[in-house]
Amino acid sequence: MEHIQGRAEGARAEKRGGTFTGEVWGDPLMATKDGVTMNTVYFAPSGRTHWHRHEGGQVIHVSSGEGWVAQRGEAATHVRKGDTVWAPPGEEHWHGASDGAFLVHVAVSMGQTTWLDEVSDEDFRQAGQRAPEIDGVEAERPGS
Repeated sequence: MEHIQGRAEGARAEKRGGTFTGEVWGDPLMATKDGVTMNTVYFAPSGRTHWHRHEGGQVIHVSSGEGWVAQRGEAATHVRKGDTVWAPPGEEHWHGASDGAFLVHVAVSMGQTTWLDEVSDEDFRQAGQRAPEIDGVEAERPGS
């Protein structure tokens, strides 16, 4: 067993680029251990990952705000504080904030992450327009 203390005083989340669109920051919770990576990720409105997949899957737990997760070829799902999402090994997906809200989530990724193409603005809008209702209430659509 290893006790991993919180980050050092004065350490800050780092702005992410390259595999993210918009304003996104990542705050590692621990160095990668045995193929497991943990980060708190902060998304400004409309900030999102590129399409990607994880060799061993990924758990996403929303700690604040709201946003979207989408599996390639499927309608996006609206997520909000308290929701947890499981992306199975190899599933191509993206996640990020809705158009009018911030999103903070903890991502636990297993195995190698393979980054793919950018989620275009049009794909982002269309994903939200196809989103299902949650608890009988229509989900907020990006751009609405």
